[in-house]
Order: sequence, then structure tokens, then C-alpha cells
Amino acid sequence: MTSLLFKHHLMVLVLAAAVMTTLGCGSENENLGKVSGTVTLDGEPLKHAVITFQPTGGRPAYGKTGDDGKYTMMYTRSDAGATVGVNKVTITNGGEKRNEETNEVWYQKEQVPARYNSRSELTYDVQPGTQTHDFELKSK
Repeated sequence: MTSLLFKHHLMVLVLAAAVMTTLGCGSENENLGKVSGTVTLDGEPLKHAVITFQPTGGRPAYGKTGDDGKYTMMYTRSDAGATVGVNKVTITNGGEKRNEETNEVWYQKEQVPARYNSRSELTYDVQPGTQTHDFELKSK
């Protein structure tokens, strides 16, 4: 009888551990905040820009703007968001560009001043949850 009771308790513990492990392995990362918004340069949507959020001591998140200047930060290809906390932000739209639908490649001259990219002064404090943050850049 004791052996049967032991096996029953062991089975309950194994099932409980399996359930807890499964629940803890979702794709939601509680250290990420979902960030989206619009980037403008002198009041106009900034097309084909790349936005980088770089936390201290962590992996960066990236976003790309479309023709409307809108972006969504991505931590991985499948996980939207950026690391919670203060992130250094860089925005650039120069360099080689590729149309993912037509595979067309072209070079675009950088329009964004260095104070927003190579010598960025921008930061953003990512909060848990969903948030919108617009970047209103000035060329002068």
C-alpha cells in the first residue's frame, strides 16, 4: 500500500511540474514592453528608417518604418517589443535598401542628423505593456 501511495504522489508531482513548466514557456516575455509609433522628420513621415532600442546590458530591439513613418519594435522575428527600462535609441534611413516583395535594391542617402543615430541623444524608457511613442526629429 505504501508503494502505491508513493507512486501516486510521485505521479502528482510530475504532472504538477509539467503543467508549471508548460505555463512558464509561453512566448510572452514579461521583460518586454510593446512599443509602436510614428517617426517624422521636419513634420513629414520618415520612410524606410531603422529604429534601434539598445538597453544597458541586453539585446537590442529593431523597428522599420513604412511609407507612413509608422514602426513597431521587434525583439525577435516573432516577439514584438523592447526590453523594459531605459533604452538608447538610434534612427537612421541611409544605406542599402531592399523591397522585400520585389527584391529591388537601392541606396538611400542618409537624411537623419547624426544626433539621432551615430551620436544619438535619444532615449526611451520602455514600460511593461503596450505603449505608443512618436519621434519628431528636426533636420536643423
